[in-house]
Amino acid sequence: MLENDENKPPQPSGSGKPDIVALMQTLIEGQKERDRRQEERDKRQEERDKRQEERDKERDKRDKERDKRDKERDKRDKERDKRQEERDKRQEDRDKALNDKLSVLADSMKVVTDSVDNLQKNMLRTSQHHATPVSFSALMPIDEGPFASPTGGRTQRVSGLEAPLSTPIKLQKVAAKYDTAHYHGLGSEYDSEGVRTSQLLERLGEGWLDAYNAVSDADCAAIANSTRGFCRRCNYSDLGPEKHRQTVVHELFGAIEALLMPRRTNGTAMLRWEDRHDCPMSNGRKPDGILQARVYGLDTDWQSVVVSVELKSMDHSHGDNHLRGQIFQNFLDMSEDQPRRYMLGLAVAGKCQARAYLCTPSGVVFSNVGLLQSAGDVTAEHKNFIRFIMVLYKMLPRDYGFLPLKECGVLDRFMLKDIPNCELPDTDTSNMTVTVSGRKTFGGRHAMLIGPQSWIYRAQIGGADGSTTSAIFKFIWHPKDGSEVAVHKKVQEMGIPYIPRLLHSATIAARNQGQNSEEILQGEILVIEDAGLSVYDFAFDVIRSGRSNRLVDIFAGYMHTLLAAASADEHIYVLHRDVSIGNLFVRNNQPVVIDWGCGMIAQRTVARTPSDIKFVGTAPFMGIRVLQKSPIRTIIDDLESLFLVLAHIVWNVYGTRSSNYQTLWGRASEMVDVADARTLWLGSETELINRMGFKEEESVLVDLVKRLYKLLFPADIRISEISESPSDPRLAKFRAKKWLEEFESAAKKSSVTEMPCLVKLREFVEANPRLELPRNTFESGKRKTGDRRDSSFFDSAEPHSKK
Repeated sequence: MLENDENKPPQPSGSGKPDIVALMQTLIEGQKERDRRQEERDKRQEERDKRQEERDKERDKRDKERDKRDKERDKRDKERDKRQEERDKRQEDRDKALNDKLSVLADSMKVVTDSVDNLQKNMLRTSQHHATPVSFSALMPIDEGPFASPTGGRTQRVSGLEAPLSTPIKLQKVAAKYDTAHYHGLGSEYDSEGVRTSQLLERLGEGWLDAYNAVSDADCAAIANSTRGFCRRCNYSDLGPEKHRQTVVHELFGAIEALLMPRRTNGTAMLRWEDRHDCPMSNGRKPDGILQARVYGLDTDWQSVVVSVELKSMDHSHGDNHLRGQIFQNFLDMSEDQPRRYMLGLAVAGKCQARAYLCTPSGVVFSNVGLLQSAGDVTAEHKNFIRFIMVLYKMLPRDYGFLPLKECGVLDRFMLKDIPNCELPDTDTSNMTVTVSGRKTFGGRHAMLIGPQSWIYRAQIGGADGSTTSAIFKFIWHPKDGSEVAVHKKVQEMGIPYIPRLLHSATIAARNQGQNSEEILQGEILVIEDAGLSVYDFAFDVIRSGRSNRLVDIFAGYMHTLLAAASADEHIYVLHRDVSIGNLFVRNNQPVVIDWGCGMIAQRTVARTPSDIKFVGTAPFMGIRVLQKSPIRTIIDDLESLFLVLAHIVWNVYGTRSSNYQTLWGRASEMVDVADARTLWLGSETELINRMGFKEEESVLVDLVKRLYKLLFPADIRISEISESPSDPRLAKFRAKKWLEEFESAAKKSSVTEMPCLVKLREFVEANPRLELPRNTFESGKRKTGDRRDSSFFDSAEPHSKK
C-alpha cells in the first residue's frame, strides 16, 4: 500500500485556483483603467476640437471683418482717386482757359501795339517839319496767371509797353495760416531762458533798471487799488476767463496813461496802448494788445509796435507752446519791416502771473514780473507788475531798439547819422539820406528769431550834392563778430563775376546790450548798386515772352559765381551758404548774386571744427544735409541750393501745385517736415517727376532740372547716405566739366544762339582744369590741433599735391 502511494503523481496544490482569479481580476481592472483613461483622453480631445472650432469661427469672423474693411478702404480709395481726377480735370480746364485768355490777350496787345505804331507814324507824317515827335505809350494790365510767389502772394505785372516793373518776393510767412498747430510748432522751435527782472532790464540797455527802481511805490499802490475797485465793480473775483483779463488789462493801461500823461514834460510823444483782440493788424493777426509809438495819420502797423501783449485764461500756463508761439510770431511780425536790436513781449496766464519776454539775436529770455491785480488784496507782486508797465511808458520810443532812431517807428526816410553808434567814414556819407521804397523789405534774414538778423530794402540814396541813386540798402545785426562787408569786399577783390558793386559801407559799433550783459552785438550797413529783377520775376518775364531758354544761360552764370568764389584764390575759399530765390537777381540780362551775409571765408589747407551755428540759409532752398543740421558745408550745398531755386521756378511754371508743394516751399519754420518731404521728393527721378506733376516735360528748363538732379543725386548713392554720412559722399565725384557739359547739352535744345554766361563758364573751367575746391569745408570755428587734411579736389581723378 505504501509503495502504491509513493508511485502516484503529485497532486496540484489547492492554492492555484485563487491565483488565477486574482490574475483575471487584475487584468480586468487594468483594462477598465485603460478604458477610463482613454475616455478622458477622448473627452479632452473633444474639448480641444471644440476650442479649435471656436478659434476657427473667430478667425473666420476676423477675416470677414478684414475683408469688409479692405472693401471699404478700396471704396474710399476709389472715391479719393475720383475726386483727385475731378480736381485734375478742373485744373486742366483752368489752365486751358488761362492759356486761351493769354493767347487772346497777346493778340490784343499786338493789335494795340500796331495801333500805337500807326498812330505815331500818322502823327509824325501830319506834323510840321519843326515839330517835336510825339511820344505815346499805352498801359494794359495783364492777368497774373499761375506764377505766384512761394508764400501764395501774387506778383504785379504790367505790359511790355511800359518799363519793366518788379515786385520781388519775400520768403516769409506773409499770408500763412496762423492756427494752433502753427503756434505750437513755433513755440516748441525756440528755447527760452529764465532770468531775474533786473537782469532782463539790464539787457535792454542803460537807464532801464534805474527807471524801474525810481518808480514810486505810492503810484503803484494807487493804480493797484484803482484796478481792484474796477474788478469789484465788475464782479471779477478770480479773473479766470480770458475776456475778464482783457477788460482788466485795458483798464490798467488806461489808468497808467491817465496818471503819466500830465507828467510828460520833455515834449516827446508817449507810447499808447491799443486793445487789438477784436481788431486785426495789417496782416490779419490779432494780438490781445500792443504798446506802440504814436503815429498820427498812419494806420496802426507792426512797424510802430514796441511791446506786444498776449492774455490767456487760468487754464493756460506760461509753459504752453501755443502761448509762446503767439509771442514769438508777434516778434517775427514786429521785425518784418523794422530793423531792431531787440523786441519785447508781455503775457498773462495761469493764476494771473505776468511774464516779460525779451528777444535778441542770441536768444529769448523771460522774467516773471509780477501778478495782474484782481479783486483781492494788493501785494508786492501786484505792484511789481504795475511798476514794470510804468517803466515801459517812461522810456522813450528810441529806447526800444529801433535802427535808426525814429520816434514813430515807421521806417521811411532817414540819414545815416540817425543810426546810433554808426561809425561813418566821412561827412558826406554821414549826411547821406536814405528813402525806403514803400517802407517794406524785399529780403533779409529776419524770419527766424535767433542768429544774425538783416533787412534789405530798395531805396533811393541822396548824396550831399542833391543827386539820387537807386540802390539796395541793407542793415545787418550780428550777435557775434562777423562781417558781410568783409566777405563782399573779398569776392570783389578776387574778381568773382556777377557781384554787384559795394557803393558805401559803415559799421555799427560793437556794444554790450546792457550795462552788465555779456552779449555783444555788431552791426553793419551796406549800400549796393541796384541788382535789377529777382530771378523769379525775370523768369516770369522771359517765359511769358517765349524766351525761357535764357534762364539756362543765367543759371550757368550763377554756377560760375559759386565755383569761382570757392576756387579763385589758392589760399582761401568763399562759400555763399544762402543761395535762394531772394538772393539771385538779373540786371541787363546778366546774373547778379547778392546777400553774402551768411558767406564764409576759410583757409584752404586748415581743417576747421564745426560751428555752433549749423543752420544757415533760407529753409526752402537749403540742401538736404543742411536741413539735417550737418556742421559741414561745401560747394555741393551751394550748388544743391541753386538746383532747388531752378526746380522751384520750373515747378511753378510747368508743374502742378499739391500738398507736397506747400510742405516743400511754403512752411519755412517747420524744418523737420521740409526735410522729410525733401527726402521723399528727391528719392528717385520718378518721384521727382511725379511729385512736380509736369504738364510740359519737353521744356528745356525741365530737361535742365532732370540733368542737374542726376548730378546731385546719382543712382549709385542713396539719399540716406547723402543726408546721414559725416562727409558728403558726392564731393569726391564732383567734376566741374561734367556740370558744364550738362548745361551745354540743355542749351543745345534751346533756340537761343547767344549764351554769353555759358561761354564765360566754359572759359573759366578750361582755364582751371584742376579746380581747387574745398573737399571738407567746415563752418567757422577753432582749428583742431594737429588735424590737417587735404582739402582740395579737381576735375582729374588723380590727387594733386600742393607746393
